[in-house]
Amino acid sequence: MKKYCIFFWCLGVLAACQRESGYKIIGSVPGTPDGMKVYLYNWNTPVDSGVVKSGKFVLMGKVDVPVRYQLWVDLSPDKKANFEKDMRGSDIFVDNTDIRYETPSIDSLASRMSFQREAVKGNVSVVGSPAHDLYLKYKEKIKPYRDKNSAAWNKYLEVYHIPALDGVFNTREGIALVRQIQAAEKEMKRIQWDFIAENPMSSVSIDVAQNIVFSSKLSKAEMDRLLQMIDPSLHHVVAYKELKESMEDLYPIAIGEKYRDIEVVNEEGKTVHLADYVKSGQYNMVEFWASWCGPCRGEIPHLRHVYDIYGKGEDAFNMISISIDNKEDDWKKALKEEEMKWVQLCDPKGFEGSVVNKYKIRGIPFCLILDREGRIIDHGVRGAELDVVLVDLLGDRYEK
Repeated sequence: MKKYCIFFWCLGVLAACQRESGYKIIGSVPGTPDGMKVYLYNWNTPVDSGVVKSGKFVLMGKVDVPVRYQLWVDLSPDKKANFEKDMRGSDIFVDNTDIRYETPSIDSLASRMSFQREAVKGNVSVVGSPAHDLYLKYKEKIKPYRDKNSAAWNKYLEVYHIPALDGVFNTREGIALVRQIQAAEKEMKRIQWDFIAENPMSSVSIDVAQNIVFSSKLSKAEMDRLLQMIDPSLHHVVAYKELKESMEDLYPIAIGEKYRDIEVVNEEGKTVHLADYVKSGQYNMVEFWASWCGPCRGEIPHLRHVYDIYGKGEDAFNMISISIDNKEDDWKKALKEEEMKWVQLCDPKGFEGSVVNKYKIRGIPFCLILDREGRIIDHGVRGAELDVVLVDLLGDRYEK
């Protein structure tokens, strides 16, 4: 009898050893109604799901390398549109390990649509994933500077941005706050680059590198160096390939690159080239916008202010606006309403035209700042960010 017991025990051990390794997430979300589904998302794509019962759920699967997913509890199964759904959760780095995901209550989880509701205070605990532990250490190190950045940005909205919408420009205060924001961003970037250098074999570094790409302004050489910092053992994974693709999309606006000429239409309806209007020997701004874009229209009062101060006279700042309106009447109507006295051009093909295809513009308003040789030295600056650029390039011309 003893021999049989040993035999079956050995079979059990052998079966356990042969079982395919993977992750097992055991979750606890008190207050969640039974039957609600919980998902693992890779950004907009669900990769796994389970059902909540008595505030508990289990997710099982396998990842090639540790990857940052988003865990969402869906409290609105009857809703289809994303903006209507009540999805609550947080980021989680998933390893092929046993992981515990716990929160004090469903109300402690942040909403996927952050504008819908604020989470009640309460910590989300993720235990058992070495990659998540490393990710938390990174977040803890960068947190003080993120907090400084956020505080300065909120103050900027109050002191500069909102008054500017009504044509009131608190330029000095705006410039001071932008410099605070930039100082915090500089420290965050230092921490990010150091983290990748110290953890080249961790897939968490790919995630951090992606964050650098989307939040920084890089040259092609810096992008290449960032890729080379990731260990070759990770070059086959999907996240690394996506990182590389993200960088390639940014090549047209990389710092140090010569601007790309495009075919556009002037106010008289004549087909012209951007190169006809970029002035050699002067600093230039190329602003992409559209009449239907609210934030674009909101930025125009400040651009008029900038033009009045920097756009005229000796060593003028040459300003060029290019609309992506595909309806000429809408564009012309907006020009009349906004009274923009600098160069106005249009790409009538809209999202199918050269602006989007050659520059890979993701959204508008968006601008390129060109040096005296036509090379990109900055981009995406708005409001007092543009004021800072002008003060640094051409001196302070604003009233004291």
